[in-house]
Amino acid sequence: MKEFWTSLASLMGVLAFFQSLLHAVFPPELRFASLKLFYRAFHYFSSYCYFDITEIDGVNTNELYNAVQLYLSSSASVSGSRLSLTRALNSSAFTFGLSNNDRLVDTFRGATATWEHVVTQWQPQSFSWRPLPQERRGFTLRLRKRDNPDVLNPYLDHIMETASDIRRRNQDRLLYTNSRGGALDARGHHPWESVPFKHPSTFHTLAMDPAKKEEIMADLRDFADGRAFYQKTGRAWKRGYLLYGPPGTGKSSMIAAMANFLGYDIYDLELTEV
Repeated sequence: MKEFWTSLASLMGVLAFFQSLLHAVFPPELRFASLKLFYRAFHYFSSYCYFDITEIDGVNTNELYNAVQLYLSSSASVSGSRLSLTRALNSSAFTFGLSNNDRLVDTFRGATATWEHVVTQWQPQSFSWRPLPQERRGFTLRLRKRDNPDVLNPYLDHIMETASDIRRRNQDRLLYTNSRGGALDARGHHPWESVPFKHPSTFHTLAMDPAKKEEIMADLRDFADGRAFYQKTGRAWKRGYLLYGPPGTGKSSMIAAMANFLGYDIYDLELTEV
């Protein structure tokens, strides 16, 4: 054991000698150029490409960073080993996220995407009227070069859409009514008033034929997933249902179940106030 530590100390001494020799022989400019050339050669022969998504773009917040953070929260809650846990304002759900410098592997269209949450400490060198964070946060995406041309743009679009859906579902539902009386808005209309909507009704609690229930749920899924198609074709994105029956037959419960299923707010339109 003594011989091992003696050999290790000798090796460390040799490494320290060569390090000091390199610093004495090669000027800093040459060392910097050599490292830069090495990194270029490494990335040229590497089969992966890397994309950095920073939290702050200049002085503005990067929307893509927030979208990636929300998107990975749905996967991190299942596969992550060390996670950060948050709950946003007006949110009804907890959000999981990657901790500092942790990684997560995702798949999209058969391609493997590796995400790393990179956090580094820094001190702003210039004065800014807007307070800047004392640490730099960002995500690094690693893709195979052969997958990059066909996967990157559709993958980022998928992330933005998924994040928007998660953001909408995490918010508390609201019930809007066009208020009666009071001041008018700039267009001469009564403003909308909202209250938190917390109704326990879901499709699992509705007393109705199971086959009809599944048919309605499938139709609602098609409606929610078809938003891009309606926008592309210029058609109105809407779906209509006629609910009728005497009081107490479940019309309000059906509306609440639809809102909770889709994660949408409810607007109660008083036609006499229009």
